[in-house]
Amino acid sequence: MPALRHQKGASTGRTRSTATRRSAACLAAAAGLISLAASAAPADNPPALDGQFQLGVEYEYEKAADGRQHTNALTLVPGVKWRSGWLTMTELLIETEQEREAGRVTERASKLGLRLRKDFALTERARLVLRGLLGHAFIAGEGYSYAYLEPSLRYEFDALEMMMGFRAVRSIDGNPGHDFNKFRIGPSFDLGPASEIEFRFVRNWEASTGRHASDAYIVEFVQKF
Repeated sequence: MPALRHQKGASTGRTRSTATRRSAACLAAAAGLISLAASAAPADNPPALDGQFQLGVEYEYEKAADGRQHTNALTLVPGVKWRSGWLTMTELLIETEQEREAGRVTERASKLGLRLRKDFALTERARLVLRGLLGHAFIAGEGYSYAYLEPSLRYEFDALEMMMGFRAVRSIDGNPGHDFNKFRIGPSFDLGPASEIEFRFVRNWEASTGRHASDAYIVEFVQKF
């Protein structure tokens, strides 16, 4: 999520040290779970990887609810859509973002995340999609680790697919100001057999207070190889 939602606060050296240790433990545990999930497949399946590589480029514009701040973010999303095995897709998210207020840059940040996806067919055209991400944000003077879980419903109309989903974003190392709930909706269009474009509208609320924090508009182009 872009940097405008970040809330600054003082912290002692002891608190930061404790949070750092807790972050490392959470990251290690999550990495273990991800490894188990990624390797989950029937025993008689061959060990060779069987998937299609794809590359996504995503642009996001986010505006604070009070209109004072806005953030531009650009994300590269290389990934593999698996043809066999338990997982549907594995993606790496590499993001850079810039926050502005009153025409000047107030904060820059970079993020790195690993996202897993599993699709569950409901009907011939409808499916439930479950995505989970583990990531870390790099901000000057401070960083934090976070995770999110996103269930969504998707329905196909020939070359068009509509999605509606909910994303719960939580800090996993004790840093405050990074817990949000998001409603996401929008269409995807096939541009050909190996490319598509997605449009998303996102409304963002603070998890603790329910206060409307921001709205975002996202466009992503995906090329399959």
